[in-house]
Amino acid sequence: MARVVVRRFMTESEADLACAILAANGIEASLLRDDAGGMLPAMSLMSEIRVVVAPEDAEAAREILEAGDG
Repeated sequence: MARVVVRRFMTESEADLACAILAANGIEASLLRDDAGGMLPAMSLMSEIRVVVAPEDAEAAREILEAGDG
């Protein structure tokens, strides 16, 4: 299933919070990180953690996350 990146974060806690906010609004979200499947967690410090959703939820997810920024 195709997924669309709706936001990028430098910390896992911020990305987890974004996923929780989306879930509370009925949007299923996942995190993508470059850490060798959890075996090299320090690798995630060098790249962003991406929050992804289904393509049909992307616009709504972006709006929800942007509303929380204000």
